[in-house]
Amino acid sequence: MSHSSSLNRWLLSGVALGVAASAIGFLGAALDLIAPPSARAESSTGEPELSVQPTSLVFLAEVATPTVQTRTLNLANLTPGTSLTWTVTISPPAKVQPIVSPLTGTNSATLIVQLDTSTITTTGTYTAAIIIAAKPSNTIGNPITVPITVMVIDRVQRAYLPLIANNYPARRFQMGLVFVSAAEYPASETRYQRALDINGRINRWPMYWSNIETDPITNPRVFDWSRPDANVSADLNHGLTVLPILLSTPIGLDTGGSRSAPMPQIGASSVLPDRSDAPQQISSVTSPPQGLDKPIFDDNSDIPGPGKSINPDNRWAYFVNAAVNRYKPGGTLAQVRGWSSSWGVRYWEMWNEPDLDTFFTGTITDYARLLKVGYLAAKFADPQAQIVLGGMAHHEKPQWFSSLLNVIGADPDAVANHYFMDKVAVHNYFWSWQTFGYLYPDRAQLDSHGLTDVALWLTEIGVPVCGEGTFPACDDPINRWYRATSHEQADFLIQSAAFATWLKTEVYLWFQLYDDCGNECGVDAYGLVRNDNTTRPSYMTYALVNNLFASVQPYWRQRLPDWSDPVIEVIAFKRPASGERVVVLWNRFYTGTQTALITATASSAQLIFPDGSLQTIYPISGAYAIDLPAATNRNLYGTTGGVAPDGSAPIGGSPRILVESDPAVK
Repeated sequence: MSHSSSLNRWLLSGVALGVAASAIGFLGAALDLIAPPSARAESSTGEPELSVQPTSLVFLAEVATPTVQTRTLNLANLTPGTSLTWTVTISPPAKVQPIVSPLTGTNSATLIVQLDTSTITTTGTYTAAIIIAAKPSNTIGNPITVPITVMVIDRVQRAYLPLIANNYPARRFQMGLVFVSAAEYPASETRYQRALDINGRINRWPMYWSNIETDPITNPRVFDWSRPDANVSADLNHGLTVLPILLSTPIGLDTGGSRSAPMPQIGASSVLPDRSDAPQQISSVTSPPQGLDKPIFDDNSDIPGPGKSINPDNRWAYFVNAAVNRYKPGGTLAQVRGWSSSWGVRYWEMWNEPDLDTFFTGTITDYARLLKVGYLAAKFADPQAQIVLGGMAHHEKPQWFSSLLNVIGADPDAVANHYFMDKVAVHNYFWSWQTFGYLYPDRAQLDSHGLTDVALWLTEIGVPVCGEGTFPACDDPINRWYRATSHEQADFLIQSAAFATWLKTEVYLWFQLYDDCGNECGVDAYGLVRNDNTTRPSYMTYALVNNLFASVQPYWRQRLPDWSDPVIEVIAFKRPASGERVVVLWNRFYTGTQTALITATASSAQLIFPDGSLQTIYPISGAYAIDLPAATNRNLYGTTGGVAPDGSAPIGGSPRILVESDPAVK
């Protein structure tokens, strides 16, 4: 795609957006993924009551890559002492032909719904319905219709957000950091202060099982908590929320891999596809642990209950339960330290990048079991614990999450236990648009299983810099891939955070605070702060984004001049507390400065630059003229010229942020 290098001007007005929003109302309805639950009447005469969960199904498919996708529906008779029989019929249009099994049954059952998307050859939104009728005819809720929505796009990486925001649950955008400190690498006071100065209040670090239970065969279930104790204490003393990652099977409990291969690094090169420095051997610590298939509780069941305890033969369950019991508010460490009832660890991430072979050698079924065991063992220790599904890299196995949800959905304990997750974590490096490209399909997958209240988290996001000291030059023909200048790093931070906030992502954790050793000491530098304690431009940008995005809500989104010729990205948020709108804009392409005209809603506005500097601007003829520099980064590996497939830059040009009073914001 080519664009004129001369200044181009387009008008974006609130009135025009309102008209456009009405014009695409059908799309907003199609993307309102979960229909409201059927009204339930209270039975006072003992009639059977039919229930179906989830109440709707959504399939996301690519024309270019047909798939056979499976979903599950859980039917139940909610009235004890009664009996009902049910029959399934399907009301599909010609292009949607779901197969449902079984078609008849009594009382409770799990239905398998299978859809072959190869029958759909054009993009669009298609619908169908599953109708479940019950006898006797006075069954409450009878019949129940489960709508099916099939969203077919060209490719996932080219899917665009709707113009107006979906009505997902409101969530506060929270920013944090990876590796402020770690059990193996305690932080100095200077390092903590660097995090606190930009309000980076969440710290994610690995709590390696293999470093805590070091002799699992001769001295089973003997844990050395000394280093995690010190780090949890230091983090809490500095006012940080702690997010430990529980991972790493001890040698002796491993089931595969090489015992001599090094442990994979959190944030290592495996997060970036096609990197030549991927490990040649996979460490045994990445294998599922022995005993994972054993019952979780001592009564030989997976069902928690009063008077039960953890089965010591399920070693993963025993470790997770012990960790949560130790670090929860009111837990063992809190009692030793004399902490208040609010101090402790409430969030737990179950493994890291389980969809990458370098981090988890097990199957999807193995991870589903690991997640279930971890969830139930953690909740047994602390019912208020929040379980985060291990952060997914996505690029190696794009269908992994969809398959995982299908495996979990077939588990009879899944619905009662929230699919064994409270949060779903995603990782993205370098390509700012892919923040949306990963999060949006994941949101659709969660919603299709009725998990609308499961929040999306970004637990690793970042880009390493080039062109500094010993780091590769930014135009190095061999080593420039997936790297950016220090200013492009700051631009990436704003752009990726804007996409994440639009999708109501709850947590955004930058990888990482300092360079440390990056992937390979002296080569990769992800830090907001260099190891000599000098800051990069992204350090100030992080503080800016943290302040601006903390209390905003999605408002509208557009591409200029229009969606068919999308040169400029525009994402608008509203801040009801101050009656303002916050509009983020950037140039997606390389062809010179572009100028956007934004219709004014006040007599002046603040224009904010990535370094935090401000400029008061005034409208001319009712609009602000905002110049947007051309993009510069061409380091997307495996593409022609290092650019995105549509010819845009993987990191757009330097963004501008418009903050203005808006009477429509309430």
